[in-house]
Amino acid sequence: MGNEDGAEARFGRRVRAERELRGWTQSDLAKHLEDRGLKLHPSAIAKIEQRDVERPRAIRLDEAEAIAQVLGVTVDEMSETDEFRLRYLGNRMRSWLARLGDTLEDGDGLCAELLSLLDSASDDERGQLQDTLLAPEFLEFVAGARDRAAGLLSRLRHPSRNTALDWSTLDSDDPSWR
Repeated sequence: MGNEDGAEARFGRRVRAERELRGWTQSDLAKHLEDRGLKLHPSAIAKIEQRDVERPRAIRLDEAEAIAQVLGVTVDEMSETDEFRLRYLGNRMRSWLARLGDTLEDGDGLCAELLSLLDSASDDERGQLQDTLLAPEFLEFVAGARDRAAGLLSRLRHPSRNTALDWSTLDSDDPSWR
């Protein structure tokens, strides 16, 4: 059997995952590759994806580059280990949630301003303002989103609570993790 943990095996698994994510058949991928100047038969794509056979098909560098380009990723990303991809994704999710938290703080300011406006309005105006600005829905959304984002961010900061992976080696200031 081939090396199921090697770069080509990871590349082949990622080809299949990315292809299926797009809802493409192997023939669809072959057509996209041909549009980019690489003629690769669907059976060759099947052999690239299938690494657990006695003699898996070797992947040429020009094929790897073309496949990665068609799928919109780099060759390096195509052969990353699952652990690296998991850490990278976890870091991106934490960064996104932190940025979202900053945005939701702005939402808190909008909520305070909205409540102030509603408090100073007459009863007739208050109903119209609530309807116009969707006040109850907006206030509920901001509070709920803020709490959910904070909860998710807290859990992602402590991944050992959720998984056996050791994320302590992750350097979130390293630009390669972004």
